[in-house]
Amino acid sequence: MASAVGGGSDVEVGFAKLQGEDFEYYMQSYSIMLGRNSKKSTVDVDLSSLGGGMNISRNHARIFYDFTRRRFSLEVLGKNGCFVEGVLHLPGNPNVKLDSQDLLQIGDKEFYFLLPVRSILGGPLGPRHGVVPYQSYHSGGGSGSGKKSGRGREFYEDDDEEEEEEDEVDVRGSGKRARRDGHDEYASTEKKREGRTKIDREADDQQVLQLEEKDVVSSVATVLSDLCGPGDWMPMEKLHSVILKKYGNIWHHSRVRRYLAQEDWAIPEANGKPWYGLLMLLRKYPEHFVINTRSKGRVTLEFVSLVSLLS
Repeated sequence: MASAVGGGSDVEVGFAKLQGEDFEYYMQSYSIMLGRNSKKSTVDVDLSSLGGGMNISRNHARIFYDFTRRRFSLEVLGKNGCFVEGVLHLPGNPNVKLDSQDLLQIGDKEFYFLLPVRSILGGPLGPRHGVVPYQSYHSGGGSGSGKKSGRGREFYEDDDEEEEEEDEVDVRGSGKRARRDGHDEYASTEKKREGRTKIDREADDQQVLQLEEKDVVSSVATVLSDLCGPGDWMPMEKLHSVILKKYGNIWHHSRVRRYLAQEDWAIPEANGKPWYGLLMLLRKYPEHFVINTRSKGRVTLEFVSLVSLLS
């Protein structure tokens, strides 16, 4: 996941962006927590370390994408509330709809919520996202406007009729060729554009999947570090239960189905193991996780731990 940094960042892609005077944060998951870090827990954006003052709670606010309403929203959790466009919102109030360029203030820290002009899911964002791409138009004034005056053949009125007829045939013929060539070129361009769009869409889908995997991996690592001590192992069944309880109502249903349900895994190994997708994901990151398998008769049990807890 991205982190709040001062100045530039190597990460330039996100579902949304928080922009302050001295920091920027690219939102690479569907839900992020803002507040302050403590010995027991960390947040995605530590506003206290960015000069937010003493009135910031550990879990002060959550920004998330509301898939039902198809928009970003702010959930206020800290007792001192949040300002959005100068309006104070307190815990218990309805979630606040966020539009691009909304000014937020938490504690002493002000920052903007921004949406990209081009969605990383492919194509320009529509007006419902609150972002209208900037367009500039060049004026056509002056002698270089390219506007034609007069008819092209009025200067050839003294030519004989036969030449005039031949010229008309040539002009018509070249016009047909031009139109036909133009159509072929247009069709070719359209095919290239469709191919390019498909490639872009596939690249965007792959990028979103990678961001999703990183977010899930980060969530699992946080749970293990909070609940396990040095040398401890956690059964996958328990890990699945904790992750489902903590993120089941936050993650998108497709992510829940992929990592916390069995329905996407129609193979014998996944029978009775709704955590099978999560297990397969963790095995892709041996630099972070260690998987230990134990057998009890016909039953195979999996246990997981962090590399950092075992080293």
